Amino acid sequence: MTVRIETERLILRPFGPEDVEDHIAMMQDKKTAEFLTTDGVPRPYGDEWRFAACYVGHWAIRGYGFFTVVEKETGDWIGRVGPWQPGGWPGLECGWSIVSSRWGKGYAPEAAIAAIRWTFEKFPDLARIISVIDPDNVNSQAVARKIGEEKTDEVFEFWGHRLDVWASDREPWLARFA
Repeated sequence: MTVRIETERLILRPFGPEDVEDHIAMMQDKKTAEFLTTDGVPRPYGDEWRFAACYVGHWAIRGYGFFTVVEKETGDWIGRVGPWQPGGWPGLECGWSIVSSRWGKGYAPEAAIAAIRWTFEKFPDLARIISVIDPDNVNSQAVARKIGEEKTDEVFEFWGHRLDVWASDREPWLARFA
């Protein structure tokens, strides 16, 4: 896949096999796992490896998926951001996770805006983009607001875990960020 998106500070490219170990390392961090695993703790290596394989496979199955996020200045792998819709998901989501050492630098909204712009270009009939967010994850809620999403009344149950659905309709989003 030859997709490459550049922002002022970041490079986004399709999540691939070369990203698996970096992703596992990110997910072993307790601060990262707190809201991204159903029990709030890091998953065993093998479980996280299977999730990473799912991200690689999502590109093969859907033709899109999470992007790896690389910091331009250092070349460091700093997370994953982008469109995601596994079977049974409540809509096409823009998800994000940045390594905790880079939190607070505005990387998640910068990457998410670029990924959403790409997603709306790829899918001209897509009416809205969503994000599913743990109700206690105030950091992700702040990112959602920065990228033009608002909390809806929808709730998505994932493996017994209740997640809020945040969303932005296409036209208002494009008017603000295109």
